[in-house]
Amino acid sequence: MDTLLHPPPTSSMAKRPCSSSSQNPRPPSHSSQLDHLLHSLLSLADSSPPVSLDLSFDRLLDSSSSDADQSLLIDRAHKLGSLLLRAANRSARKRASLHNSIAWALPPDLTIKVFSMLDSQSLCYAAATCSLFSKCAMDPLCYANIDLTTVVPKVNNAVVSTMIQRAGKSFQSLKLGIVPGPTASPGSCQPLVYTIRNSIDVSTFSWNDKRTRQGKESSILTRSCLYPLTGDNGATGSLLRRLHLYNIERMDNTSLCVALAACPSLLDLEIVGLHVELRQTLMSVSSNCHLIERLFFESSKTGRDDSLKSPTCVDFVNNCPNLSSLSLRGFKLHDYKVRILVKGFRKLKYADFSTSYSITGTFLRNLGSGCGGNLLEVLILRDCMHLKEVEVARFLAAVLAGDFKFLRHLDISNREGLASEGDWYQRAYNSRYVNPLWDSFILC
Repeated sequence: MDTLLHPPPTSSMAKRPCSSSSQNPRPPSHSSQLDHLLHSLLSLADSSPPVSLDLSFDRLLDSSSSDADQSLLIDRAHKLGSLLLRAANRSARKRASLHNSIAWALPPDLTIKVFSMLDSQSLCYAAATCSLFSKCAMDPLCYANIDLTTVVPKVNNAVVSTMIQRAGKSFQSLKLGIVPGPTASPGSCQPLVYTIRNSIDVSTFSWNDKRTRQGKESSILTRSCLYPLTGDNGATGSLLRRLHLYNIERMDNTSLCVALAACPSLLDLEIVGLHVELRQTLMSVSSNCHLIERLFFESSKTGRDDSLKSPTCVDFVNNCPNLSSLSLRGFKLHDYKVRILVKGFRKLKYADFSTSYSITGTFLRNLGSGCGGNLLEVLILRDCMHLKEVEVARFLAAVLAGDFKFLRHLDISNREGLASEGDWYQRAYNSRYVNPLWDSFILC
């Protein structure tokens, strides 16, 4: 113990033996001396009880002549114990990492591939498990598809920026915001409803459901949460293919348009519950996102957004010819605007105008004739309060006549029924116009 805390002076060390012609031993190195001292100290843990070690340290203190020397010995003991603890923890982690690399069957490249399939929260949990997983989880491929959707607000701008920076050039998609609850996911809005048996009720995902859950809480995501997309002179945003935004209360028109301007390669855009106008959003998409194939937009102000104009519809159709899935839910859309959109997009297969307050169904007339509209596979007009029974009857007659050969799902369900031709207050709740060849038909 004295030797560890009071290193012997150089003069008291044993002299090097004389060299001989047959043998010239080298002096013991400092490392070997330190190893010997450390081995002797660690042996005390097995050979000496704690009480003996305490008494030995007390005797060492008593042998010191001054209080300053005693304080110095105590400080050295603390420092030595701290260094030993740090070395032991580091060695334990190294051994555990070695054990994990042997026990974990997958090589690092396959581990990274598996991690790239996890959502962002699960990826963070995996990274905290061990150093092996932490190293694999830092690979940019793991952040190619960032999913930061949560049930309650707990993601801020810094987290978004960090995740995007980690993705680097592998960045492909970003999901961000507050979802209504654990049973409803952003995926429920995907256009995958083709049969009544395996259909997903996309109406369960709405801003109104979210509003009752969140109450007066405000999201900690601000309007600048998408600012990292404009970084590196727009190089980051140019990589993005999919952008889904949910109920970010502080997002405004300007911030969203700036973000979309940095995403020229965007293919899939989903917006739910943002306080942004339909007209400005479509103008931004039309000007910057010419490759877009899917647009899902649910208004936070059901039935009150009447901002869309006919020229905006025309520009949208002309500048985004690849659109095959269009959902505009909760907007005050008139039939002539809807007709411009449905007839204009030649590749349109999925159309959803649910809870559109002003739709009467006149846009359905002759919709299957010519180009545009005849390729529809899914048409959803759920809870359109002014949708007329007579217009639906004309459309169903056209379907029976073979105008819509690809149509597999039609949803005209309405809790209040369909409006009659003469009196809006008279409602219809059933219909005899049902094609047995359809996979699904929903009226009520």
